[in-house]
Amino acid sequence: MHLKNLIQACLFISSVTLSAGWSSTSSSTSRSPTNNLSRQAFFEKAKVALTSSAILTIATTITPLPSIAASTPSPKDLEKLQKGHSRVVYLLNNWDSITEICGKGVMSDLERKQVVRTDGGGGGVCEKTPLKVQDYLGYKSTEDPLFRADKLMVKAAQLVDPDELEDYLDVVEKYREKADQGAMMAYTSSWGEANPNGGKDIIEEYLLDTKAEVEKTEPLLRSVLGYLKLDVLPPSASLK
Repeated sequence: MHLKNLIQACLFISSVTLSAGWSSTSSSTSRSPTNNLSRQAFFEKAKVALTSSAILTIATTITPLPSIAASTPSPKDLEKLQKGHSRVVYLLNNWDSITEICGKGVMSDLERKQVVRTDGGGGGVCEKTPLKVQDYLGYKSTEDPLFRADKLMVKAAQLVDPDELEDYLDVVEKYREKADQGAMMAYTSSWGEANPNGGKDIIEEYLLDTKAEVEKTEPLLRSVLGYLKLDVLPPSASLK
């Protein structure tokens, strides 16, 4: 059997396993930045399935499956990674304006619970909005380009040069970890003032930590695009 078909078969089996495992820990509308240990275990299983010597044994018995071709991500699917990276760069380039709103008159009950009020210029009121970060990392809506992006990345691994496969999966795992950490820090920051011993300075500290995680996420996402030979798009906040 041709090595490429073999790798595709292993990837298909791994992606099915990952999807089955993650479905029990993820809701249908949001990604949780928790369950790190279980999700990391799934990544390790995928790497083993793709790089172990068991491939040599499978090669003598397995035949190409028609369903494997159907599992290959479409150009439209891959474009989500490009648009997601574009939005992350836009977030970093416009961090202050995105994570802070000044002069807003009316807030919903949910917004009141999740924002931090700070004194603005001229006696106005500015609101820190850390949860905006989750919007750009794909943790809020199924419409976000990066919604469950790590699963798409694993599925797209069959498009990667076999010689670079293990390095690619390492980058995907690191991306997932940093994106999870960024989303978690954003959530923590949003409640910093309400927590015991909290305050505006705590919010600012957590928000800086959040930005640091996003700054580490961006190059990993860009690296994924490189492995998949996808162009880097200009920064944009657009979801389309």
